[in-house]
Amino acid sequence: MSTTADAPATTVQRSVVPALIAAMRPYQWPKNVIVFAALIFTTGDAWQPRDLDSLWPLLWRTCALFGLWSLAASATYLLNDVRDRENDRLHPRKARRPIASGEVSVGLAIAVAAVLTAVALPLTFLLDTTAALILAGYSALMVAYSFGLKTVAILDIIILTGGVVARAAAGATAIDVDISPWLYVCSSFAALFFATSKRWAEYRQLGPEAARHRPALEGYSGDVLGQMLTITAGGALLSYALYTIESARVPTNGSMALTLPFVAFGLFRYLLLLNGERKTDAPDRILFTDPQLLLAVAGFVITALAVLASN
Repeated sequence: MSTTADAPATTVQRSVVPALIAAMRPYQWPKNVIVFAALIFTTGDAWQPRDLDSLWPLLWRTCALFGLWSLAASATYLLNDVRDRENDRLHPRKARRPIASGEVSVGLAIAVAAVLTAVALPLTFLLDTTAALILAGYSALMVAYSFGLKTVAILDIIILTGGVVARAAAGATAIDVDISPWLYVCSSFAALFFATSKRWAEYRQLGPEAARHRPALEGYSGDVLGQMLTITAGGALLSYALYTIESARVPTNGSMALTLPFVAFGLFRYLLLLNGERKTDAPDRILFTDPQLLLAVAGFVITALAVLASN
């Protein structure tokens, strides 16, 4: 197999197709499950558990949105890696990314990103116009993030948070349900927490080289990031706790609070891993590969559905 001229000498080259798929970051697609939030939390309202015929049209629309959003997100990942390829080569882990290593050429990455966007946006317009406009806004924002806004401390994590909230909002509009203010509040704090954890992990792992890899890190300090992590974790837990008793969409008997232990365990387990045995891992990989975290997510979803279906 051939190597490109700008590939690091130590890189073991893959064929183009597997490398291109890796560059699209399919392991990041689970982030897009937030589009299902509106479907789950309108159980008994938008659809009835005892009438599954009311569920299927909403489910397929949400599944379609999940797939299309994943394609559009992959387009932004490709463009981001094109923009960051030089800085990624300075990172001990990101240097192995397909574009940074030279396995995928810049031209091919840009072409595939254009194709993915050209497929995702029109099909989303066919699904729901408002959801498509949100997706278009998300894509434009992520491109702006990749090509400049990511270098501004604080603004970088606010933009990442906006991407999560956009997913939640699109999921609600795709099935034509009202967007609860609590959906914005809970998803915002959760996204702020995870975005801050990524910056904190990068700052700690890269040390003095942090700003060379990600210029925004020059505007942070370890103490500030630690304080931000504590604040956002507390905000995420508190906002969800208030949701379980204050939202008009949950049972008035407070039974949704039965999901709180899963949320608390998930937050604390994630922080434990981030500071302990997996502190050198990417936060995304911790989130999607730890068995205990995955069990907590499953327990949360099952309990939430059971509570909503029984009231």
